[in-house]
Amino acid sequence: MGAIRRQLRSLESAIDNSLGRKRLGYLLAGLILLFLVLFPLMPDQSNYSKTIFISGFFYAILASSWALLAGIAGQFSFAHMAFMGIGAYTAGLLGQYGVQVAALGLNIPPESIPPPVAITAGVLMAGLIGLVIGALCLRLRAAYLALFTIAFSEMLRIVLLTEFDITGGNNGLSLRRLVDLGDVTATRNVNYYIMLGLMLASLVGMYALVNSRIGLFMRSMREDEEAASALGVDVVRYKVFVFVITSMIVGLAGGVYYHNVGAERITPETMEILQMSLVIAYAVIGGMESLVAAGAGAFLSLYVLESIREVNIFGFSFEPGAWRYALFGLVLMLTLRFARNGLLYPIVQWFSNADAAREETVSIRKQSNTDAVSSTTDAQEATL
Repeated sequence: MGAIRRQLRSLESAIDNSLGRKRLGYLLAGLILLFLVLFPLMPDQSNYSKTIFISGFFYAILASSWALLAGIAGQFSFAHMAFMGIGAYTAGLLGQYGVQVAALGLNIPPESIPPPVAITAGVLMAGLIGLVIGALCLRLRAAYLALFTIAFSEMLRIVLLTEFDITGGNNGLSLRRLVDLGDVTATRNVNYYIMLGLMLASLVGMYALVNSRIGLFMRSMREDEEAASALGVDVVRYKVFVFVITSMIVGLAGGVYYHNVGAERITPETMEILQMSLVIAYAVIGGMESLVAAGAGAFLSLYVLESIREVNIFGFSFEPGAWRYALFGLVLMLTLRFARNGLLYPIVQWFSNADAAREETVSIRKQSNTDAVSSTTDAQEATL
């Protein structure tokens, strides 16, 4: 074991002295991005495999935005799938019924509302409801936020389920296609690139937010709200801000996804607590404190779960069925026990060379403390 560790350390030193960890990380990220861009154009790629990738991009957005809210800002919410549903249902209702306000003499037929406009309305509605919920309960502790969002999600799901004449109930609500080129393969390729672009844009936007001044405030609130407030951070304001931003991100993801994938139909089942638990599990397995790790954890988890629907080993074929989720639960339990920062977070940290930067910061701090002690000692000696 010691020999293996020495070999790994020598390999790390060789990489640091030659290419560097960050450059190697950028190279690897570029290769992964190139693969994702070229994937639909590769021969023998079925529309089913493209649909799995589209779903992976969708859940990567959900998991990474939840990591921003919970892992970085420290706000544990169960309403993520509810806000996703708000975005999708708002867009679907506008596309099916239009806008009719008799008091204002407003009558916009549904065919006059293109899907992008309906999706934008869904994003704004998710943000507005997120603002109301944030203003109501984000002054409370995290446990109360979790309970409030559970209650809100279930209330919304029940309303959508019971208002059958408007929402379709269990049958779901149909959404018009965002893109329809007439050819199934060409349409699926365009849908693939739309979701890929949306995932990349979301990650870039959230990464910029995390590395801004606001991101510093969010991390300080996560560590100690009282200390952050004492240092001048408007805790409630930034809590509400990040809650609204993440609500709008998942509302956008829901609107685009359900205009693109499958039968273009959303049902109340997508907002069950079980579905929210899957998003949280994806983020935990990847790593809650990293947007990239959480998104990659969601994508890889979904891909593996779909890949093992049917397993072939040494000529024997069997279908695990629900047992694959039991295996997923076992992986989650082992992650929580032995890798609390997630399975992919250490890899992201290694490529970012965060450990070396932390060691340098600690050494500078220790040197500063040593210099301060030396200065104090010299002053005392001079006084004597």
